[in-house]
Amino acid sequence: MEKTIIYIAGNPDAYPMEYYDVETESFQGVIPELMRRFSEQSGYDVRYYSPEKQDRREQFARNLQVDMISGCRNGDAFRHAENGEIVLLHAVEEGEPAVYQLLLTETAPGTLKTDLQNFLTGIDGETMTGLMIGTARNNLPLDRGLLCFSFGGLILLILLLCLLLLLVIRKYRRRLRAMTEDKEADDLTGIGNREYLERYYHSYLNDKNKILYSLFYFYVDTDQIDRVYGRERTNDFLRNTAIVLQDYTSDTDILARIADNGFVMLRLSVSQKEELEWFEPALRRIRSFAIGGMQDDSQKVAAGIYRLKPDDYDLDEMVFQTGQGAQAAYRDGKDFLVCTDDVLVRLAEDRRLQAEVKRGLENQEFKLYIQYYVDLKNDRIVGGESFSRWEHPEKGLLLPGRYVPLMEREHLISQLDYYVLDKVCAFLQQLCLSGKDDFFVSCNFSTETFATGEFVSKCSGILERYAFPRELLILEISGTAAVHHTEMLKENVAALEQMGVSIVLDDPGEGFQTFLILQEYSLDGLKLDKGMVGCIGTAAGDSSLRAMIRVCHEMGLTAVAEGAETEEQIRFLKDNGCDAAQGFGLYHPMPEWEVRRMIGKKSNSQEVDS
Repeated sequence: MEKTIIYIAGNPDAYPMEYYDVETESFQGVIPELMRRFSEQSGYDVRYYSPEKQDRREQFARNLQVDMISGCRNGDAFRHAENGEIVLLHAVEEGEPAVYQLLLTETAPGTLKTDLQNFLTGIDGETMTGLMIGTARNNLPLDRGLLCFSFGGLILLILLLCLLLLLVIRKYRRRLRAMTEDKEADDLTGIGNREYLERYYHSYLNDKNKILYSLFYFYVDTDQIDRVYGRERTNDFLRNTAIVLQDYTSDTDILARIADNGFVMLRLSVSQKEELEWFEPALRRIRSFAIGGMQDDSQKVAAGIYRLKPDDYDLDEMVFQTGQGAQAAYRDGKDFLVCTDDVLVRLAEDRRLQAEVKRGLENQEFKLYIQYYVDLKNDRIVGGESFSRWEHPEKGLLLPGRYVPLMEREHLISQLDYYVLDKVCAFLQQLCLSGKDDFFVSCNFSTETFATGEFVSKCSGILERYAFPRELLILEISGTAAVHHTEMLKENVAALEQMGVSIVLDDPGEGFQTFLILQEYSLDGLKLDKGMVGCIGTAAGDSSLRAMIRVCHEMGLTAVAEGAETEEQIRFLKDNGCDAAQGFGLYHPMPEWEVRRMIGKKSNSQEVDS
C-alpha cells in the first residue's frame, strides 16, 4: 500500500533529543529515531524536510511547507493547527522540567495526530531511556559547543578533541558555503541565478504548499535598450530591476535572474487581486527608471504569470512557458499575460508552428496568392498585390496572420519576403511568355527586409533569373520604414528605380508625416489604406481622401485605394478620381494559377472579339 508522505521540520540544536549531524547531513537523536520507527510501523512515510544546519522551523511553519514542527520545547511558538500539539516526552534540563512536543500544521492529514499518539502510547519508559542513552553514547554532534556533562576527564578530553575537529569542519563548511553562494549569485545584479532558483525551489516548495505560489517571469527587452542606449546603460537598467524586485520579495519568496533578459520570482500569494496589488506598482517603478538620466516611457518590460498546480514538477518547463507568456505580452503591448491552460496550449502551438516554418519554405509549402487591382476609370483588371498562404500538410490553409508574427519574432520574415518575390518574378515571366505583358504585381516587404544593406543585392540576384519588363514589378515600402530608416531606405529606393522597378508608399501614417515622406522620396504611387477608405461617408473621412487623391495627382503619383468593400466606397473613389482600387468589394485573393487561368481566358476572349 502506498504510504502518505509527511514532511517534518526538525530542531538542529536540541542534542540529544534532536540535532543536525554535519557528517551524515541528516537529523539524528531521540525524536528522529522515534519518527523513523513510526514511519516503519505506520501508513506514513515521514521525511525530514531540507536538512540544514540553520533552524528554519519558523519559516517552514509560516509557509505551510511541512506537516509537523519537531523538537519544540517549553515556550516554543510556531504556527500550527488548533489542538495540534503532541507531547513526546518530559525531561529535565539544567534542573528544570522540560517538555518536548510536536506541532501539527494545517497541512497535516486529519488522522495523523491520532495515529501518532497511538504509536507513542506503545513506547514504554524503558525503550525511551534506551534511546536516550544510545543517542548520547553513539551520536555526539560535531556542530555544538562544549556540552556541560561531567563524565570525568576522559569525556572532557574527547569533547576537547571534538571541539578542535568542529572548528576545522566549520571553517571548511564556511568556505564551501561561500563558494556555493558565489556560484549561485548573478554577477551583474548580485541576486540569485538559475542554480539558486532551482536549489531553493526544491528546498521551499513541496506537494502541499506549491499551490500557494505563483511564478512571475519578467521579460526585459535588452536588445532594444542596447540599440538605443548601449550595453552599459542596459546593465544599469537590469541592476535597477533587480533592486525594485528585491523590495517586493519577502522571506517566503524566491527571486533570481535566470537569463540576460529574464527575472523569475516565485511568490507566495493567495489571490490574483493580491498578486496585482504588488505587481503593478513594481512594474511602474521598473519602467520609470531614467536610463542614462533620460526618462523613457517605452514599455521595455512585460511579465508572464503562472499559478502553480499540484501536478507541476518540472521547474524548467514552468519557467520556459511563463517566459513565453511574458514575451507574448510584450509583443502585444500588454503589461502581463496570465498563463492559463488555454494560453499555454496556444503558446505551445505557436512554438510548434514556428519550428515548422523553415521546413515549409524549403518544401515550397507557401503559395502565391494575388488580389486584383481594378482601374476605376474603366473597371478593367490591371494588376494585383501579392500575398502568401501556407498550405500546411496537417493544418490546411493558414492565413498570414497565423504565421507572419511568428516569423517576425524569429527574424525569419525576410526569408518569406524574398521567397514571395521569387514567386512573383516567376509568375510575371510566365504571363509574358503567354503574351500577357501589361499585368503588374506589387510586393509588400517588411521594414526589417527593406531597410537592410543587403536588400538591393538580394533583389537584384532574384530579378536576374527572370525575363519580364521591370516596370511590371512594384515594391511597396511602409511609412514606418520611411520615417525610421531614412538614409538606408533612400539608397535602396534609388537603386531599385535604376533597375526599372516602381516604388509605392504603403501605410503612410498621419497626414503631415505623409507629406514629408512624399517630399523626401522619389515614388511612383501612394496607397490609401483601409482605415482611410473605411471612413468614407463621414465628413472628415471624405475630406481627407479627396485631399490625398488631389495631392497624388499634383505630384504625378498614382492613387491606389485598398480595402474597398462596399458599393458606396467604390462609387466615392471613382467620383473623386482615384486611379485604382482593391478590396473584397471587388475581388478576393486567388491562387496564382487561377489568376493565370482567368487572365488567359480574358485574353483569348478579347482576341476572338477583335
